[in-house]
Amino acid sequence: MKIGFFITARLKSSRLKQKILLDLNGKSVLDRVIERAKKVVGIDGVVLCTSTNPQDSVLFENALNNKIQFFAGSEDDVLNRLLAAAKHFGYDAFVSITADNPLFSIYTSNILVDMYRKEQYDFINTKGLPMGCGTYILDVKALEVVNHMKQQSDTEIWGPFINRPDFFNVADLMVKNSPYNENIRITLDYAEDYLLIKNIYNRYKSNDIPDLSDVLHLLQTNPELLEINKMHQQLMPSKEQLNLIDEQFNKNKEKGLIFAGTINKKIAPNYTNHKVVF
Repeated sequence: MKIGFFITARLKSSRLKQKILLDLNGKSVLDRVIERAKKVVGIDGVVLCTSTNPQDSVLFENALNNKIQFFAGSEDDVLNRLLAAAKHFGYDAFVSITADNPLFSIYTSNILVDMYRKEQYDFINTKGLPMGCGTYILDVKALEVVNHMKQQSDTEIWGPFINRPDFFNVADLMVKNSPYNENIRITLDYAEDYLLIKNIYNRYKSNDIPDLSDVLHLLQTNPELLEINKMHQQLMPSKEQLNLIDEQFNKNKEKGLIFAGTINKKIAPNYTNHKVVF
């Protein structure tokens, strides 16, 4: 069983130009994500997944400097890009997050890997942490089924395609004691987000890899920090977008079941809730 850590990264951001190349106490945002990914126990490699758009080609240097794998795939079809990367490097599953999140939890990522090795869930999501701090893990054969079922090519919003316990074997890793949940944003979309995350990193040494529990304690003892970006709310998929995905998925369930049989993928709908103390 081969498990990777996939970082999806592009330079097309409009609200905050080339945000993943911004500096965080001597290293870029992307480099900070990569160094955290390397700390996850039980993975067999880190892959930087970007697009074939020429503007994203500069990211190859980040992958080269950090000695990780690099894959350029579909510009808009994120699901296809992730699947193509997994097939290219021979991974059975992968933990993943976008490059906008340089303070994701290494601890819960370790737990995801352990959970998958014990029971090969199709999808495990992390809940109960601030936005931008929880990773997920995907089974590659399940992703292959989803990619066969979907109809649209723009899958930047892809979670509802696979977070479906009515079809897949899905689990939530619930963090029970985090002082902050998804209502707090520690992710990079706006200039104020960058100021918050930069302020956090500046309180550590340049080579430190801050533990998320320490960061959350820092925010508790310095609540004024969360005032920096509190004017922003996370953009979520619209009801119309979710309804369209739901409609297409239900329409193609039989198609997915038939295809799953051709790749020896067992479809066993299930939902499990795992609780963990952070």
